[in-house]
Order: sequence, then C-alpha cells, then structure tokens
Amino acid sequence: MISRNRLFTRQPPNRDAKSIYLFCEGVKRESQYFHYFKELDSRINIEIYPLTDKEDNSPKGLFHIALICLIKSEKNPNPKYELLEDDEVWIVLDTDKDKNESRKPQIQQLRKDCTFYNWHVAQSNPCFEVWLYYHFYEKKPIVNNELCKEWKQYLQTEKGGFDAKKHPLLFQTAIINAENNFKENEDKLPDFGTTEVYKIAKSILPLVKAQIDKV
Repeated sequence: MISRNRLFTRQPPNRDAKSIYLFCEGVKRESQYFHYFKELDSRINIEIYPLTDKEDNSPKGLFHIALICLIKSEKNPNPKYELLEDDEVWIVLDTDKDKNESRKPQIQQLRKDCTFYNWHVAQSNPCFEVWLYYHFYEKKPIVNNELCKEWKQYLQTEKGGFDAKKHPLLFQTAIINAENNFKENEDKLPDFGTTEVYKIAKSILPLVKAQIDKV
C-alpha cells in the first residue's frame, strides 16, 4: 500500500554512501514510516532491522540484536550488516512506563552502551505516535494520561498509522515542531510528550529535501 501511494520516485541505492541502521522497538508502525524513505535517494541507505514479534524488543534486547547484526567478533564472524566509519546506528524506542518502572534502568544502560559504540538513541515519551503527532501540530496537546491511545486521536490518519500521502510532505514540519517542543526531564530523558526521533529525521532530511520541496 505504501508503494502505491508513494509521492516520490525511488532512486537506486548506493553502498558507497552513508548508511543509517535502525533498530526499532515497534514491529509495525516505525518500520512502515522509515521504509518509505528507504532507498529514496541514491546518496543514502536506510536499513531497518526486520524485528519480529517473537524477538526481544526491550531496550536490552534491541541493543543485543544490534550488536549481533553490526559488530564482528570471534564468536560473531559474519554480522548481518557491514558497518562503515561514517554510518549511523539508531535504537528507536518508547518510554512505556510500567508500574515498577523496570524499563527505566534498561534505557539508562542502553544509553551508556550506545555512547561507547558512538551509536544513538531516539526515545519517544510515551510512544512513537508523539513523533507522528508533530507532523500536524506545533504545540503539545493536553493529554489526561500517558497511554498511547490518547495520542492516536490527533494523528489525522486511519487507525493512527503512517499515511504515505501526508507524513512525507510534513517531514520538515515535524522536525521543527518536535525539536521546538523537546525537553528533558530530571533523569535526562525525553519529557512526556516529546521525542528524539527528529534527530534521525535531521540526518535524513538533507538527502530527501529536494524531492519534498518539489512536490
């Protein structure tokens, strides 16, 4: 469905160009969004790890998957991807607070581990829908609780998902809105209603901006 609604013409990939590797906590929504831009321009390669619902998508689990896919070692001689010096690696995850806040120490450890490898974390609080929200709105809404379903009502798309006719055209708008509203809490993590996904988008934007502006 995404390809049929595509606004732009695909360009052939070029492995000599920089690659962006994404390991997303969400099996469906995040992958649909970023797959739209995959191979859009020959100067950039976007690789989205095909996570299944049977794999561990916790912060700890995602980091372990990234290690296996990217880092060559004696025990792992043939990683899935070839990681070059200028490539970027991103772990994309939600805050998803639970009763005991068991995810919080995992996220904090993930950030330390990613710093060691010069990788990046793009965390949304509470969910990826926050990033989709900023495609349409400049300011945070008044949300009564921290459930993701509260955000879906604002997304102007079917079932709150990715819309290939709307989101790509508002890519630059989302970056501006998300960055303007971004704020860290006392734990140095994204505050409620903010997201770091705009940082990934800023890496992608220079390579697709001409096509977005043309449309």
